[in-house]
Amino acid sequence: MSKRNEHISPADGTDLDSTADKAVKAINKVDDKVTALRRQRMTDPDTLGDKAVKAIIPSLAGLVGGKLFQLVWNSVTSKVHPDLDDDERDRQSGIMMSMLFAAASAAFGVLVTRISDKGALDFVQHRQAKRTRR
Repeated sequence: MSKRNEHISPADGTDLDSTADKAVKAINKVDDKVTALRRQRMTDPDTLGDKAVKAIIPSLAGLVGGKLFQLVWNSVTSKVHPDLDDDERDRQSGIMMSMLFAAASAAFGVLVTRISDKGALDFVQHRQAKRTRR
C-alpha cells in the first residue's frame, strides 16, 4: 500500500459517503423545486399579454387619476385664494392644505387603482374564458 492510502481510515470513508449523500439530497431538493416551479408556470393561464394588461392598466389609471385630481385641486384652490394679498393667510394654512392634499390624493389614487385593477382582472378573465371556449 502506498503512504497515501495508509492515512484513510474506515471512518473517513463513511464521512465521504455521508457527504455525497448530503450533496445528492441537496441536488434532489433543488430539482424538486425547479420541477414544481416549471409545473406552476405551465399551468398558469395568464399569457404574457394578460400579465402586461394586469400591470399596465392599473398603473396608467393611477397616474392619470392622480394628475386629474391635481388639476381639480389646483383649480379649486385657485378660486378660493385668487389674490396675492392673502399670502400671509396662505402661509399659515399651507401645511394643513399640503397634508390634506396628500391624504386626499393618496385616497383617490388607491380608489382609482383598485377599480382599474378589478377591471383589468375581469377583462383578462373574460379573455381567458373566450380562449378556452375555442
